[in-house]
Amino acid sequence: MKRQKMTFAVLMLLFLTMPMLQSCLDDWDDKDNPLFAIGTVKVIEGRDYYFALDEGSKLYPGDTTYVHNYAVVDGQRAFVYFDELTDKVAGYEYNAKIRHIENILTKDIYFMPAEKNDSIGDDRINATDFWVTGDYLNIKYQFYHSNDTDKKHMLNLIVNEASTGENDKPDYVNLEFRHNAFNDSQQLLGTGLASFKLDNIAGLLEGKKGLRIRVKSLYDGERFATIEIKKEEN
Repeated sequence: MKRQKMTFAVLMLLFLTMPMLQSCLDDWDDKDNPLFAIGTVKVIEGRDYYFALDEGSKLYPGDTTYVHNYAVVDGQRAFVYFDELTDKVAGYEYNAKIRHIENILTKDIYFMPAEKNDSIGDDRINATDFWVTGDYLNIKYQFYHSNDTDKKHMLNLIVNEASTGENDKPDYVNLEFRHNAFNDSQQLLGTGLASFKLDNIAGLLEGKKGLRIRVKSLYDGERFATIEIKKEEN
């Protein structure tokens, strides 16, 4: 695994719709260059869990001293900072001392009725990258904010049940990436990452080539992105 020193100041907006990380993580720093990975929390039993890494391997948290108060949620996407332990654990490529966990905004795709349009919002946002990892669509995004921690933004990926369908492509599942800034002032440009579960649109994806996503961008107005989804061969 490639060693990286992470400087995720640009991801300070990643958790705008979520509580800040527990106090047990507050004294962590990355001065000694821990390893870094992105993965999904998989609960084994009770509070026992592991990380299914995006690269395809499995990481077992053999030492959780630094993150003993981490709230384990099955299916949660996360950035994981760790030191590899020498003792091997059967069934896992990595046994690790977990130094720090940063939750990635992880949400279901929302089926939005017409009456929820105002509360969901449609403020400007850039989607700079899309990729599919397992059962998740990941979106790297940018939006402007005031840097006031009391000002919360909300992100959603929706099926617009009130859409006229004039811009839809029939071979794709048509979605919208929505942002509600709640009238926050636009002073600083922030970047973040969000992951959306694809399981609740699995039925819609049957027979489709992939996803087509509408975004109300920061500078260019309404834009559309197409993401091809490869079907697994039996």
